[in-house]
Amino acid sequence: MTDARERILAVCPTPRDRAHFSRPEIRKTHDLEFWGTDEETHEPGFDGLQFLNETIRAIEGRRSTYRAVVGIDDFPACLMAALIAEAIGLPSPSFESLFLCQHKYYSRLHQREAAPDAIPQFHLLDPSRSLHPSDIPMALPVFVKPVKSYLSILARRINTLADLSRTVEEARLRLPGIAEMFNGFVGASRLDKRFREIPGSFLLVEELLSGHQVTFDGYVYEGHVVPLGVVDSFFTTNGVSFQRFEYPSRIPAGVQERMARIAERCIQRIGLDRTFFNVEFFYRPEDDAIRLVEINGRMASQFAPLYRMVDGIDLYAMQLDLALGRNPDGRQTWAPGRSRGMVAASFVLRRFENGVVTRVPGPEDLERFAQRFPEAFIEVLVKEGEKLSDELQDDYSFRYALVDLCAKDRNALQKQFNQAKQLLPFAFGPIASP
Repeated sequence: MTDARERILAVCPTPRDRAHFSRPEIRKTHDLEFWGTDEETHEPGFDGLQFLNETIRAIEGRRSTYRAVVGIDDFPACLMAALIAEAIGLPSPSFESLFLCQHKYYSRLHQREAAPDAIPQFHLLDPSRSLHPSDIPMALPVFVKPVKSYLSILARRINTLADLSRTVEEARLRLPGIAEMFNGFVGASRLDKRFREIPGSFLLVEELLSGHQVTFDGYVYEGHVVPLGVVDSFFTTNGVSFQRFEYPSRIPAGVQERMARIAERCIQRIGLDRTFFNVEFFYRPEDDAIRLVEINGRMASQFAPLYRMVDGIDLYAMQLDLALGRNPDGRQTWAPGRSRGMVAASFVLRRFENGVVTRVPGPEDLERFAQRFPEAFIEVLVKEGEKLSDELQDDYSFRYALVDLCAKDRNALQKQFNQAKQLLPFAFGPIASP
């Protein structure tokens, strides 16, 4: 009997991607071949260009067996997927459009042309040069982030020139590895020369933004931007690390519609197609201002369970439809202000002190959790016996799990989260002195 499923190459999937793509309802209709893992891309010495070229050589002789290539994670997966698709002649989002999301300076230039009122002041900074006060043509405090941002590394508020000098020195030490891989992909692409002048090691200095931070989710199919929803972000007391993400958003429906129009203009200007995207915004109620933080040319995969629980749509299945050139048909989902009778959240379990993981939930714990919360999705991000810092973390705290839950209202949701934590027995110990 011939396997009628269509083969799709999934490049460097994360554990989350593998969990979703391995669900029976997806495996029933798609033949997914996982190539590499996200974990190996973070290993010291990982050579992105070598991996890319070896992958192309390994599969080009079997090109006719693949219908599509997908990369879900921001970096390097979706960039490599676009280059592989380009090399073997499969359709995908263009490398240029993904680059114009990931290179934050060139992205800002395009955003400013499409939606000037929503874009903060920004300025480019070369960390290889000695810092001079005249290098910052805007009033402090400001926000600084790498041109090639990654996991919030070096993304921070700057209050003084001394703060900025320290950040520049840190950038010289921490950014070269990420920037080198990014620049290598740019060099291997057919990207126009005008986009090659600013390497990924530069910094972007921006006007400080404030208000309610949200994520606007959608996809592009045949040039048409289709909005799906808006997710609210809530922060810990440090104001930087995320505490939870809630869907649907609490901000006014009219504001969400304005965000949709801004996103549409920017997405079309950048040229994204056949992909999900997410756009981070700030909304400031006191003056009704909307400011665009950044555009990501891929699915906000952490939110996939939220849309599944509230709206009954499967973002991962829709992503495969997009990759295969099919309409995922999510137009009925967008409904700002409509009561769904349900709210969902992705809670982030984190500590602010490093430590050794002495216990993680075992199979029996997870089974009890699944029986109590059958709709929930949980990700354990750490391993027993390892330090919290051994996993990818931001600069301010240590995540150890994500818990996605849904309930009839926010009070019930918080109660469920409190119960969920009791069912997940994590434990941590001090790090032994050398």
